[in-house]
Amino acid sequence: MNETLCIRLPLLRGPLPDLPSGPENTNGPAWPGALRLWPGLPDCPDTGWHCPENYPFTPREAAACLSDLRQLSQTALSGLPVGATAAGNARAARQAAEMALLKNLDGLSPSQEQKAKQAEAARRARLEREQAQKALLWFWLQEEYLADLAELTLRCAEKAENLTAALGVEEDDALRSLPASAARVPLDQGLVPPWRVAAANAAYFLPDNVALAVEGPMRVALLEMLEFTPAPHWAEFLGCSLDVAGEAVTILEARAPLWRVLGRAPSASEGGPWAAERVWLTWRESA
Repeated sequence: MNETLCIRLPLLRGPLPDLPSGPENTNGPAWPGALRLWPGLPDCPDTGWHCPENYPFTPREAAACLSDLRQLSQTALSGLPVGATAAGNARAARQAAEMALLKNLDGLSPSQEQKAKQAEAARRARLEREQAQKALLWFWLQEEYLADLAELTLRCAEKAENLTAALGVEEDDALRSLPASAARVPLDQGLVPPWRVAAANAAYFLPDNVALAVEGPMRVALLEMLEFTPAPHWAEFLGCSLDVAGEAVTILEARAPLWRVLGRAPSASEGGPWAAERVWLTWRESA
């Protein structure tokens, strides 16, 4: 076992509250040795998080980006058209840069042309990492909104229960007479950021010596996709509590490159962040 880090995927903030019951939402064993991926914002906590050193944005720039995303989402909720213009501007800027590069290649010596191509490759690589970090910041914001929504529905349900108790009405009769929003309604699983997109963007910032502990819908998908075997040595490494809701569990391990987990073709990932073979960890109920 060469891995010295373990990072949870695909959620950044942690298990989301009030999701529908089922195996895809089991939080799993407590393993304090598994870290959450910090998206590069200021004031990273000292424990429980891994903050990569290869983020393209400084913490201050990441905070500004998150603020822009928050403003963008608020504008969208207001009914104003957003996104199309920004996407068009970014696409036009990229095309202009590529055309400028092709134009500047004319008349260059072979060594100069090689340097120009290397500079363009570096620019593209940085752009990919910038887009990946922006995606992580967007997922961070989505999870924040989901947590706010869960708190709102819980408060609504509590007020409905208090009103039921105050009126002395039977709970079933009260729930039939109150608006549907007052009942304990779990969050829809479809509101959770898609795990494949989250994992694909996180891959740009994962060290080589990291194992990945999967949870939520990603765990369910990987249990069907990969061949897991018992790996009790990880329990000690991660400081695991080997039970979930009082039931004993077994830590499992599988090895596979990310392109396979994402359902991509191998040729599409050669040399990219999805090519390296990764250690995937999860659990199952002990027999």
